Amino acid sequence: MTLLRPDAFAGNALGWAHFIARGLPVPLAYPDACIAPVHPADIAVRALTGDRLAGRALTLTGAQSLTFREQLAIIADTIGRPVAVAEITREEAEEQLARHMPPAMAGSLLDLWARATVTPVPIADTTASLLAAEPRTFAEWVRENAAAFTAR
Repeated sequence: MTLLRPDAFAGNALGWAHFIARGLPVPLAYPDACIAPVHPADIAVRALTGDRLAGRALTLTGAQSLTFREQLAIIADTIGRPVAVAEITREEAEEQLARHMPPAMAGSLLDLWARATVTPVPIADTTASLLAAEPRTFAEWVRENAAAFTAR
């Protein structure tokens, strides 16, 4: 068994699509949380097949550590219009997240983001070492998925 520990998935940004496509501010409790979103094409397929990595725990990160604000700025640059942030309280964020996940999971996620405002996540070399390729950037993922963030 191989344990994959992704820092964050680039696709999580799709949770903001509803707001961005409608020109609404994106509600965030920790907009300055610094994470390293991994492009889905960089998820270590080799770790999921065969037994070469059996028994190991691997951290997966994207190419760069970015705050949520920086991620939103990349989206804004890509779609050609500003994207605003609405800072909300932790309690408001817990309520929103609890609509989509168990409350304990929502609390853990918010704890992670709170810590990430103080200590940015280190970038792992997992993509380069397992796939022999440079990890794709969040900006690449946004360009590939820009339509999700435009008015429908």
